Amino acid sequence: MKTWLPASKPSLWLLLSIICAASMGWYISAIWSSNQPPGFSDLYAPWWGAHELVRHGRNPYSPAVAHEIQNVIYGQPSAATPDDPLGMGGGFAYPLHAAFLLWPTVFLSFPDARLVVLSASLLATLLSVECWLRSLQMKVTFNLWLTLAFFVLGSFPCLEALKLQNLSLIAAALISFALFLLSAGRLTFAGILLAFATFKPQFTATLIPWLVLWTAADWRRRRSLVWTFLATLAVLLAAGEALLPGWTSGFLNVIRAYRHYTYGHSILDVWFTPTWGTAAAAVVLAACAVGCWPCRSEPATSTRFWLVTSMVLGANVVVIPTLAPHAQLLLVPAFLCLLRYSAPKKPRVWVFYETAVWILLAWQWIASLGLTLASLRYPTDVLRRFWEVPLYTSPLLPVAVFLLLASLLMGSEDPGRDGGAQRIVEG
Repeated sequence: MKTWLPASKPSLWLLLSIICAASMGWYISAIWSSNQPPGFSDLYAPWWGAHELVRHGRNPYSPAVAHEIQNVIYGQPSAATPDDPLGMGGGFAYPLHAAFLLWPTVFLSFPDARLVVLSASLLATLLSVECWLRSLQMKVTFNLWLTLAFFVLGSFPCLEALKLQNLSLIAAALISFALFLLSAGRLTFAGILLAFATFKPQFTATLIPWLVLWTAADWRRRRSLVWTFLATLAVLLAAGEALLPGWTSGFLNVIRAYRHYTYGHSILDVWFTPTWGTAAAAVVLAACAVGCWPCRSEPATSTRFWLVTSMVLGANVVVIPTLAPHAQLLLVPAFLCLLRYSAPKKPRVWVFYETAVWILLAWQWIASLGLTLASLRYPTDVLRRFWEVPLYTSPLLPVAVFLLLASLLMGSEDPGRDGGAQRIVEG
């Protein structure tokens, strides 16, 4: 595969990544978020729920706590609807062990807690870039590392999550840490971190079954991954039960309300209607299973293991019931795989499709840069009418990435053998 980050022009790529990140930052702050309520924050709900649980022993899934959250974010409680008779939408919609991750922040004021979580999210995201690079055995110069970091941090999913103070950045980073430890043979610690990543369960929906299959293929050597994952998860659930007996029923009630509050449908539901979207999701998962099965015995350092893992994470974004772009943080390893590996003797149709996928990714920056330049002549109020333009490719990108990875995986017995894999050149 032709490298998209040539070592001969690292300074130009670094400059481009900085420009892209700056233009996306302007778009997020000046256009995309311009109509949000002043107190809007995805962090406040889990933080206040954890605060009330830890400090005062209150049930974070109660209507009273949900209404307090709504008062701060929207200025008033949500009205009851047939789908949400208690007006729970926007409340604490996490498993109870999410409160353990936020435990240190509940003793701070919310502005201070927000600063801590923002700093942790930035640091975790940068570390996740390094973890993905090491896991994929990609050797890059410092300039190219900065370039990748700016592209990741300056992407719409990442900046959206930072703007909203969404915990998706922490969840995606925990997954990257766990998989890095897996590639390094530290299965025990990988299982522990993977269990903590389930505080956002939709991010691990397809990854966990794949890793269970992978473990079962060599149970004697890999079983510690499953045992430590299950043991850690059991401890987290038991600790939650000790703090709040019967919390799972409250959690499920909030999730039902939350799905209507956030339009809880997958990308496929939007394309094919919820009925046919479910059938399409089943096809995606079946294709995933077909791709996973022959690779179940691969070591965690192999090309095929990482192609499958990236494909599984891509499928996760496609099938989970959310349209939130910050879920696309799970596509980072997929794009690094596309940079790292290629299939030998690619037909023209492959080259065309691969180029199309990169264009789908780049569109967010092309459009945001266009809006940024247009702001030099037109007032921001006029440009806000075009706020959706950088997001046009967002529903297409996960499906395109999944299909491309599946094609790459199934088109060769080992895309990384006999010159099929290439590394970004070290400078």
